[in-house]
Amino acid sequence: MEFWQIILSYLMQPLIWLGLIMTVVIYRQRISKERRFFRIAIDRDFYEGRHFLKTAFFGLLIGGIISLAAGLMLTTGSIALIEIVGIIVVILLPFFDLSLIGLWLSAAGISVLNLADIADFSIGKMSFSFDGKMLPASVLLLLGIFFLVRSFLLHYKKNTWFTPRIKGGKRGRRVAYYNWKEFSVIPLIILFPVDTFQSSWSYWPVFSFNGRSFGIMLLPLLIAAALCVFKEEPQVILSRFYKQSLILSILSVVLAVCGLFYPLVAVLGIVIVGILAVYYYFQRKHVDEKGQRWYVETNDGVRVIAVIPNTPAAKMGIQKGDTILDCNKEVVRNEPELYAALQKNSAYCHLKIRTFEGDLKITESAIYADAPHEIGLILFQ
Repeated sequence: MEFWQIILSYLMQPLIWLGLIMTVVIYRQRISKERRFFRIAIDRDFYEGRHFLKTAFFGLLIGGIISLAAGLMLTTGSIALIEIVGIIVVILLPFFDLSLIGLWLSAAGISVLNLADIADFSIGKMSFSFDGKMLPASVLLLLGIFFLVRSFLLHYKKNTWFTPRIKGGKRGRRVAYYNWKEFSVIPLIILFPVDTFQSSWSYWPVFSFNGRSFGIMLLPLLIAAALCVFKEEPQVILSRFYKQSLILSILSVVLAVCGLFYPLVAVLGIVIVGILAVYYYFQRKHVDEKGQRWYVETNDGVRVIAVIPNTPAAKMGIQKGDTILDCNKEVVRNEPELYAALQKNSAYCHLKIRTFEGDLKITESAIYADAPHEIGLILFQ
């Protein structure tokens, strides 16, 4: 019965349902923008929802193991602050990814509020009681779990999940860039001191260990990641983002363990992790700015900026950045000329392509009869 009370209390928290709603909102936002810019939905697969659930399960499993092994304990005030910030951030997700900033500010605020307790802590003496002195180490461990689960969200690394966008470039030619955004709300197992709850919470399951009484709850923790790539291959930036998240996770956990013995280390650790996360953000932007894969509109053929999965174009191995020079033996310089050439043989297509690296290749395939426009190419409109 106690187990079901914990589950029910988790399902009653607004961040869970708001997260599910915003997942649908972000999916519909992506589809809407694709149809507005390209007159077609590039990938109708609701992978945002699938990844939301997979990441939540991973967070419950791995995050729960870490939190229980470390005895992750937060005060009710800390829990309330994290949830309120999470609600605000998830509402803003369609516009900005502030998940890490929100969690880091919560962690910093919680630690600052406990500086007085930390200053009185006896250096070198381990305390197994929870009186606020271990709180900074707990929130730093929370950051470590955030980075670890975010790396799971980043590990999918599928190129087709980067949605192309168009912006004006130099000399009147347009440029394609690529956007990706996903998130999840994970059920994180945490402990809290029972004496911090009022009598109105007397129904809550209570456990005792080593002479201490504590409660167990599932804290909804927002995990999000977003990228906007202009000049580099999206996979390169995504891989770098993944490795950086793992480094931040390991660093956070190591500093959290040290913070159990020396609480001031945990406070400094929160600052260090925040500074390093900001450094990594600007490093990713720098790598992107130095990239050479600038998908610019061209008059010498038709530039491909994306390929719809499971279409003839995908089966022919056409890649974004490729330039179609001729179709069915006809030279093409723009989208209307390409589809006019396709109409000459509406069940088959023969393409001469120049890759982004400058190599020439020939590819051909059967296409959808009476629907050559569904070949699966996303071009500058």
